[in-house]
Amino acid sequence: MKLFIPGLKTFVLGRYGSLLLVLTSLFLLQPFVTTAPGKVLLEILFVAALLAGLRAIGIKKGLLRFEVLLLVISLICSYLGTFAGYYALFCIGLAGEALFLALVAISILVSLFQDRKVSGDTLAGAVCCYLLLALVWSYLFMLIEVGFPGSFSFTQGAARMQLWLSGEFYPFFYFSLVTLTTVGYGDMAPVSTAARTMATLEALLGQIYLTILVARLVGMHLVSQDK
Repeated sequence: MKLFIPGLKTFVLGRYGSLLLVLTSLFLLQPFVTTAPGKVLLEILFVAALLAGLRAIGIKKGLLRFEVLLLVISLICSYLGTFAGYYALFCIGLAGEALFLALVAISILVSLFQDRKVSGDTLAGAVCCYLLLALVWSYLFMLIEVGFPGSFSFTQGAARMQLWLSGEFYPFFYFSLVTLTTVGYGDMAPVSTAARTMATLEALLGQIYLTILVARLVGMHLVSQDK
């Protein structure tokens, strides 16, 4: 019986390769960036991730136009809110970006379940979808803290409670990944009902996603081998 090994070339250069590369770079660089030029680079990577998301999804023109319009409006609102100090616009921008990423993740997931054979591109899409889930919930957690300050507690000190004022993103992404993987270090914890509800939903969704997707990929692999 032959063992099928997905190709590295399709994993890196396939449909989801650019999105995976940008997401990985974004996640690895965030903890180490403290300078102003570095934060500009992170913003560029954020925009690149959003654009790579457009490339990754194969949808009808009408929905694609909606995605592009949603992305443009979200970015404009987010940056205007940040630089002008309008937190309402900032929140609208965050919500729009979260919705955009959620639609990209759903589109990738639907495509994965429509595939009939496991390839490097399929695996790249599965990883992208998992990372996008963490990214979407990061935006949701940040929105909750912006709308209801004090929704999260931090063991590092009271100064960390004001993260939403500076728009610092990484702690919320860190908390999102810790929740999604059900690690739960305890250095950052949800306090409000909304924050706890969203954290619970993310933990459940993360486990359900891994269980169903692994079963699907194994099933696809076995069927392709039999054929």
